Amino acid sequence: MNLLKHVFRAHKVDFSEKVRYRMKYDRNPLLIMLQDKYLVRNYAISKRVNTAKLLYVSDKVETIPFEQLPSKYLIKMNHGRKWNILGFNSKFYLFEDGKKLVKEDGTFINIENASQYEMTQSEVIEKCKTWLTQKYRETEWAYQHILPKLLIEELLESKDGKALKDYRMYTFHGKVRAISVGSAIYRRECKNIFLGTDWDEIKLSKYKEALPNPFPERPENLEELIDVAERLGEDIDFARFDLYDSSQGVVLGEVTIYPNAGSRYYPTACPVFNKWLGDQWDLEMTKSADTFFEDVIFELRKIPRYIRLRHF
Repeated sequence: MNLLKHVFRAHKVDFSEKVRYRMKYDRNPLLIMLQDKYLVRNYAISKRVNTAKLLYVSDKVETIPFEQLPSKYLIKMNHGRKWNILGFNSKFYLFEDGKKLVKEDGTFINIENASQYEMTQSEVIEKCKTWLTQKYRETEWAYQHILPKLLIEELLESKDGKALKDYRMYTFHGKVRAISVGSAIYRRECKNIFLGTDWDEIKLSKYKEALPNPFPERPENLEELIDVAERLGEDIDFARFDLYDSSQGVVLGEVTIYPNAGSRYYPTACPVFNKWLGDQWDLEMTKSADTFFEDVIFELRKIPRYIRLRHF
């Protein structure tokens, strides 16, 4: 009986299960626009929200006007994640999510460490050509319908010259319900924190990552950040809007519609929070039996290990 309880405990319809359901069944065309790092710029404009200055866009890498670009910029693909290259003072670095290039204080660029990620201009061109021909995660439907493009954007910087933080606004039906604070240095040091819209920490029963120390300062324009996310989210049941409080004001970085690719036990290790977060998403799961049995199978695969732990 205890073994059966362990197996069927899988079906709690938490946040990650709803993400997996969306990946498998939701074919709302708006998801494609939100996931496309180029088209989402037009969506942001329609909501009166700023994006990073676009310096160049093309599907032909050979036409990049390197000589005309500023001293700092990001080359990125519109149809994937971590496909980013940093242009920094006439040099190029494989940027990905930035954590390999950040200094101890969270700013860019750690020259000593960055040398191993340095690229030549010809390597940049070849890498971008490869990315343009690839599809990102076939399980994530929206990515498969994005017309690949190369974007070059101005590199955003913080107001105070310190580490640029991104505020990940978990927005459901036009309302922000939770905020996760991130930065390149947080990613490198495996730190994360979830906050409410009042900037109070949401206490978890279990943590995957360490809490930032010191506690992240409350942004002076927190209300504006929330308002921007809620304007962006008024047409969609759920999206995570990643915002920057930059030297140019509040800027939309990107939209995440499949956080953590629906991986189980995310976005935190706390099942109570994950269930609560899922409850904010009013999603009519008409095919929920499929996801239920997928979770049951997932739990069944763990039975041999469970028996070993119980009896040996």
